[in-house]
This record gives sequence, structure tokens and C-alpha cells, in this order.
Amino acid sequence: MRDLIFDLCSVSGVSGVENSASEYCKDYLIKFTDDVKVDFNNNVTAVLGDKDAEYTFLLDAHLDRIGFIVSDIDDNGFLRVDTVGGIDVRTLLDAPVTVYGKKALNGVVCCMPPHLSDGNEEKAVSADKIWIDLGLPADKVKELVSIGDKASFNIKPKMLLNNRITASALDNRAGVAAVLKAAEFISKNNVNSRVIVLLSAQEETYAVGAKTVPFNYDIDECVCVDMSFAGQPGVDSPYSEIELGKGPMLSISPNLNREMFNTMKSVAEEENINYQLEVCNGKTGTNADHITLSKNGVKCALVSIPEKNMHTQAEIADLDDIEKTAELISSYVIKGGIR
Repeated sequence: MRDLIFDLCSVSGVSGVENSASEYCKDYLIKFTDDVKVDFNNNVTAVLGDKDAEYTFLLDAHLDRIGFIVSDIDDNGFLRVDTVGGIDVRTLLDAPVTVYGKKALNGVVCCMPPHLSDGNEEKAVSADKIWIDLGLPADKVKELVSIGDKASFNIKPKMLLNNRITASALDNRAGVAAVLKAAEFISKNNVNSRVIVLLSAQEETYAVGAKTVPFNYDIDECVCVDMSFAGQPGVDSPYSEIELGKGPMLSISPNLNREMFNTMKSVAEEENINYQLEVCNGKTGTNADHITLSKNGVKCALVSIPEKNMHTQAEIADLDDIEKTAELISSYVIKGGIR
């Protein structure tokens, strides 16, 4: 699992240009089924189980990551960029990035040295004032980089103590890893259902994958996997009791199916998988909000992996939570869901 997440967090795949992540996932899934496709939006779908079965499960995790888009190149070769997805702008100054022009170029987000500051620069920089320095002359930058090129954080994944991992794309490459592992588990069991794996594109921007791909199938149950919030010091919120290493979060929301939630909770208890509860009073902010509206409606459940520092360069999750998420959703499907 560690190696899988390290690989997934090391490929780019900013929302809208998920090609590298899509190809990695396709190559991974093809080990378990010969029915794997990547569409023009970079959504990856794979069919497992009994492909002729009438009952169909969908397992979804979005594979895009937050990043930047180049909006201008000034006369000195600095790149003005805007955010793609909800980046925490408080963490941007002096961040190392990679710009994907005609080739990958390493750069740094510009910042004002504190020695030269008059105190007015202490607030978070606004998204429209982000500049990237590639360390190249202007003519070379304009030769290699075009308006509309994407960029992402250039942070190598690292292991922390206590089985924790930190990386800049755990949202939602950790969810992708859980679904890929679940696909592996399902492929090794006799499942009397059709199982569609969807690794969906553009969740961070417009949920394109979640809004379009499910219309291709008659889905009986869908399980979405995404990241959600773990408690941190000084943060007083409904999530303050959520802990890393205490298991995946089972979500309760008006637009999620309560029978699926109850059954998944029972499966977790049968399999001795620790779980935590996440209560949403409306939308979940995930692909589940869109898939549940597909065609004439789809029963959906949401399993969230606890995470600290979401949408930053240094997201943190627990490897065991990711493993247990894979075990839970695969066991749920193998046991037949709510049928």
C-alpha cells in the first residue's frame, strides 16, 4: 500500500489533465481484468466480477488532484498562475512546484523575504497574485511554457512515524489506492455481481466524471471513496473527535442511502474493522452528491479516509485507515451489499 500511494502521489494529473494518473491506474487494473477503458475526459473504468450479472455495484474515487493553471507570462519570464481546485493559499509562498509545459520544469512560488516586508504581507497571498519563478530567461520560458499549462506541487511522499504518510496529493490518491486494492481483493473472489470501478476525473473542478460516466450503466449500489477531515490541535469542529488510525469514516447524510450505511456498518463489525462516523446535514461535497442523481437515482454510500492538512503540500493520512477502507468496501461487495 505504501508503494502504491507513493507512486500515485508522484504522478501529476491536475484536474483536466489527468492523463498520467489515468494511465498508471489503467496499467494497475489490467492485471485483474481485461475490460479497462480510459475515455476522452481521462475517466478510468474497469469491469470485474460477473460481467453478465443483473446486479451492479459502482466503486468510485476521483483521481484528479488540485494544482495551478498558467494565466500569464511576464516580460521577465515569471508565470502568473491561478488555482485549479480549492488550494489552501496560506501554504503557497515559497512552495516547490513542477510546471508541465513542453517538458516538466521545476519552479518555486515567489515570496517576499521577511527582511523586506513592511508587515502588510503577512496575510495569505490571494490567488490572483501567485507567481512562479522557473529560474530561466524569459525567452526560454516562453519557448517551453504556454498559457493554460498546468502545474502541481513538487513534494516527494514521505513516511512519518506511527504508520503515517505525508504527500501533496493524498486527496484523493489515497482513495484511489483503496479502490484499486479493493478491485484486487474482489478479483480473487467469486462475486455474483457486476462491479464497475470508476476512477473519475475533474472532481476538484466540476465533477465531470461523476456527472457523466454513471449514465452508461444501470447501477444498483454505488460506494464513493474520498478524503475527509481528522481532528487537529486548535481546531474545534464536528470533526474534532475523528482520529487518524481509528478506521475509515462511514458517512450519514440525507442524500446517502441509510440501508447501505447500516449494512456497511454491520460488515465492518463482522470483519472487525474499526470505523468512525461522519455526519453531514446536506451535501457531502463529494462525487456521491452527483452520482446519486444519475438517471432515475442511484443508492449511494460514502466512505471517507481521515486526513489532516487537506488541500496543502503536506496532507497526512494513516496507511492502516487506507488498508481498512479497501478491506471494508471489498467485503461489502463480496457479501452482496443490501440485496
